[in-house]
Amino acid sequence: MVPAIAGFVGVLVGAWLSDRREREQRRHAFVQRQLQDLYSPLLGLRNEIRVRSEIRCRIHDAADGEWRRLCAEVRQTADPVGGFERLEHDRSQDFKALIEYDNKQLADELIPAYRRMLITFRDNLWLAEPETRPFFNELLEFVEIWERWLAHSLPHEVVQTLGHSEERLYPFYKHLEAQHDELRRLLSGAV
Repeated sequence: MVPAIAGFVGVLVGAWLSDRREREQRRHAFVQRQLQDLYSPLLGLRNEIRVRSEIRCRIHDAADGEWRRLCAEVRQTADPVGGFERLEHDRSQDFKALIEYDNKQLADELIPAYRRMLITFRDNLWLAEPETRPFFNELLEFVEIWERWLAHSLPHEVVQTLGHSEERLYPFYKHLEAQHDELRRLLSGAV
């Protein structure tokens, strides 16, 4: 009788351990999927947008400084009025090209990157942690306002009235990075 009970307990313990191992494997696979299909792609797109924006700001700051320097030099000449006319004629297109490039980059690269973020988020919403899901609405609104503005169907004043700014996405970006790092720790077994 004792060997039968011990055998039965052994089967129960084995089944329990097997079930536990399978649950851990499913959880591990789910976390891996969250990182691979949702959090890593979103964070990668976010970082691409951030770096391009930082480069744009650095270039604009440098261009602003150079334009001011050129204007200061013209002010010191014997004929500042003529100098400003020559500066405008000779160099303004070079500096205007910066703005044209940025506008093209916004329409051709940055907004499509935000769109890819939105599509990735939408298509993988089932992988999002509950505290991540509310950020979808903020991202959708941000992209929709840009889309309407680029389509010339939203006046600039309305955009301003709506308080449209990437700053509204900063909590999402912070959450995204923290969630990504936490899931990586879980996956690596560091927790």
